[in-house]
Amino acid sequence: MSATAFEMHMARTGGVEVLQARQVTLPPPGPGQARVAIEAAGVAFADIVMRTGLYPGVKAPVTPGYDFVGRIEALGAGVESLHVGQRVAALTVTGSYATRRNIDARWLVAAPEAAPAEALVAGVLNGLTAWQMFHRVAGAVAGEWVLVHGAAGGVGGLLLDLARRAGVRAIGTASAGKKAEVEAKGGVHVDYRTEPVAARAVALSGGGVVAAFDHVGGPHLKTASIAALRPGGTAVLYGGYDATKGGKARPAAMLKMLAADRLSALKLFSQSQGVVGYNVTSWRDARPEAYRQDLAQVLALIGEGAIQPTIAKVLPLREAGEAQALLQSAKLAGKIVLRP
Repeated sequence: MSATAFEMHMARTGGVEVLQARQVTLPPPGPGQARVAIEAAGVAFADIVMRTGLYPGVKAPVTPGYDFVGRIEALGAGVESLHVGQRVAALTVTGSYATRRNIDARWLVAAPEAAPAEALVAGVLNGLTAWQMFHRVAGAVAGEWVLVHGAAGGVGGLLLDLARRAGVRAIGTASAGKKAEVEAKGGVHVDYRTEPVAARAVALSGGGVVAAFDHVGGPHLKTASIAALRPGGTAVLYGGYDATKGGKARPAAMLKMLAADRLSALKLFSQSQGVVGYNVTSWRDARPEAYRQDLAQVLALIGEGAIQPTIAKVLPLREAGEAQALLQSAKLAGKIVLRP
């Protein structure tokens, strides 16, 4: 049967005002699909980049929403591993600022019953990103040091959690006002606004970190991440915040980012260092089994209370514009979540 859904849709690009409520009729889920009633949707910086028309491959009109947690209402033909009423989560890229939606069942992962929906949804985009970068890309082991930029943010905070669980020491950059959030998760705080980050990281770690997680890009990748590495270390680039700061294109920063891409292969070789890019959607599409395994592991840890995502604020779905404005302000620590 068809179903009615309410969603926050953008017919064009622009400011937060382009996010408008609308009602849509969903057809029955097609073959290989499921219809899910959404309990919580995450608010991501990628949503803001989409809203301003800068996200590759996504153009208006579109309903944003990179991830969700919800319950299956109906299943299409050929879906056998899931059942109606089951709690699930998914990385969706778009479409989850809604009360319900249809989705390919292959992206659904079972979610724990006991955990709050807002904690679980913080483990989808943010948690999966942190888990795969830490465990599959960086490979830090107990006793080593890592550098986490934006350590009071959604991904950064979970990287601190994962490091602590693995016995890895973490240096976390954040503004002075977010020092307590970094230290509460076991990180050694460095104020990126007033301290030389790379030099401090090298000094604290006794020679350099084995991995640096960088969401900023541009010159920052060289001066604050690669410069902090020990021989054999890896810089993991997973964003280009500097070029789209505040959700707006910054041409000068984009040019700097392109110039900064010219890394010395000989220098990296001589130090056995590496620079690798990570994109959560590319990993999901190229390695779907790893996506399902890793997301299930993250959700299980949240369900057990072993890792605890920091929730900055929970807002009604209708206030999606306000939620994005709050994220752009960079004044809150942790994940912002929408609840239908």
